[in-house]
Amino acid sequence: MNACKLIFRSVRRHIRDYLLYFLTLTLCISLFYAFNALSDQPAFVQLDSTRALLYEQLGIAISTLSVVIAAVLAFLIVYANGFLLRRRKRELGIYMLSGMKQGRLACIFAAEALLVGLWALGLGLALGVALSQGLSLIALRLFAVELSEFAFVLSPGALNRTLLCFAVIFLLVTLLNIRSVARVRLIDLFTAERRNEAAGQLDGPLPRLLFPLALCLIAGAFFLFSRHGILPSRDNHAFETACFCLIAGTLLFFQSVPAVLISLVRAQPSLYLRGLGAFLVRQIASRLRTNCLAMSAVCGLLTVTLCAVCVGVSTAMAMNALSQSSTPYDLNVISDVDMDGDTDIAQFLSTQGIDMADYAQEMEQISLYEADFTYADLFAGQDLRLWSFDSALPTLPVSVISVTDFNRALAIQGRPAIALEEGTFRINCNYEGTLAYVEAALAANDMLTVAGIPLRRACEETLHETYYMTSVGNNDRGTLIVPDAIAARLTKDVNVLLVQYKPQTDTDHVLAQMIPIGLDDAHGYRYTEKNMMYGMYYGVNAFMSFLCCYVGVVFLLVCAALLAAKQLTDLADSAPRYALLQKLGAGRRQIRRALLAQTSVFFAAPLAVACLFSSFLIRELLALVEEFMHLHISTHVLFTAGLLLFLYGGYFLAAYLSCRRMIEEQMTPPGRA
Repeated sequence: MNACKLIFRSVRRHIRDYLLYFLTLTLCISLFYAFNALSDQPAFVQLDSTRALLYEQLGIAISTLSVVIAAVLAFLIVYANGFLLRRRKRELGIYMLSGMKQGRLACIFAAEALLVGLWALGLGLALGVALSQGLSLIALRLFAVELSEFAFVLSPGALNRTLLCFAVIFLLVTLLNIRSVARVRLIDLFTAERRNEAAGQLDGPLPRLLFPLALCLIAGAFFLFSRHGILPSRDNHAFETACFCLIAGTLLFFQSVPAVLISLVRAQPSLYLRGLGAFLVRQIASRLRTNCLAMSAVCGLLTVTLCAVCVGVSTAMAMNALSQSSTPYDLNVISDVDMDGDTDIAQFLSTQGIDMADYAQEMEQISLYEADFTYADLFAGQDLRLWSFDSALPTLPVSVISVTDFNRALAIQGRPAIALEEGTFRINCNYEGTLAYVEAALAANDMLTVAGIPLRRACEETLHETYYMTSVGNNDRGTLIVPDAIAARLTKDVNVLLVQYKPQTDTDHVLAQMIPIGLDDAHGYRYTEKNMMYGMYYGVNAFMSFLCCYVGVVFLLVCAALLAAKQLTDLADSAPRYALLQKLGAGRRQIRRALLAQTSVFFAAPLAVACLFSSFLIRELLALVEEFMHLHISTHVLFTAGLLLFLYGGYFLAAYLSCRRMIEEQMTPPGRA
């Protein structure tokens, strides 16, 4: 038989063994291409200067990260290919016994890996082209670009980088295959399946002593993170110390937990001696002990993945929901009455050479007032746990706006006005940091005294409108809406000019004129511009979200594929043991349950530890993000984590079904002696 026929026939025969390797390779190639193709989407040419700079930096960061990702993928592919080669040692021995030279045999196995790799490359590029279009649409949304600007595009640069990257990886795999086959001995190939793993001491006193040490190191790491934060600091080395303790504790945990597992199960004879309990416990302990380094590495990668993707995607989802509601105007300019007096803002801008009539299609000026009581009075009786950014809020006077100004602000947005009878009030709040307290205050107070006049509650529901823009998104921490006559009795705090641009207005030109106004410390005029907010706020968010997702999803694929490949290879070596169990009287259902339990523990052990680590780290990260960006993203974390676990569970199911097939090939078919 010529070499080509042998290669194709061998790949067809072992297609199930290559399936997991093939799927992982395909997904990695598609992701690699899709993220690298983002920089060639023509719609991003229309970005303003700020977002264009951020988008350019995103392309640079993805290209740099791609080098690291490529190294990780190379390790995965080499690792998985080594397992596949080990799986077929007996076949190698038969070929060598038949007289085939080791050089030719090495070339055949290298050609098989190359053939599977080419198929994966073709399918991965096709999927990557489709995926890149979806990522481009998401990127357009995050960078606040109109979706009508989207265009289908093929990226020559991303294609070249993908081909170069995987050509290097396949060359490395080929050379390692040739080296492995050329150095193997015939006797090793036929005795490989009868060799037992060097599992070491599974249930001695030393591993049991290491277990509490591991827990102490992990607890110490969490203590340092909670006390000093999860960001490195120049003032101390608590972050580096905590990382070292966490890594050392994880290694010791996976090295010692098999001994603890055996001790605990042995203490329950009804569990240990029932069915295949003893066999199953020893198998699981042996797998965990011999793979403690791999388990620790996978646990670390899963922790990074869960933290990066959950926080990154959750932030993106929260910002998407916030982007439209927090920017109802193209521009607003705020004037501090204490510094500038009760002035006409548009008239002041005209004295500075900015005639807003040239740019504004609609324009309104509204005023905010200070109530004669504070937020502490409004929230009286509540246990306040405010974000640190809001620590001074209880001492500040409650903001007040007249119903006429509030309705004028709604009208310029094209929203319906609200009705408010004389002698009543309503409350508006759209800030997550105080919304719960405002709603509780509204429910508890059916009467409020403002400017010495009692007002009754007009409605039990809180309004959630954005009546002026701030530089940090929705930031109305609670504003009383009162009749005009009541507002006129109060001290005016600020005036706000609300502007909607004319069509085709050059927003960059307007922004360039407004910059000196905002930097003038002699006056209290400050501005917020929609495109500037999109560029600085949502652009940075998009930048970080894409990087988190790129790294996180690839690492998740690597972790799941490594565990699946390791489980398949280890089980290929121990499959005869399961066949022996059948000969000793174990039923097929018992054996399947034992296999399911073993595979479940193998996948669940690093995931459970990673979830424990991530639950703490994500909480700290959420606190940082929510405090910095002043938005609530916690509600999106469970949804994002569910998507990750779905992908991880898919690999678990594929590994279990492949392992079950291998075992059943070794077992006697039903009805046959």
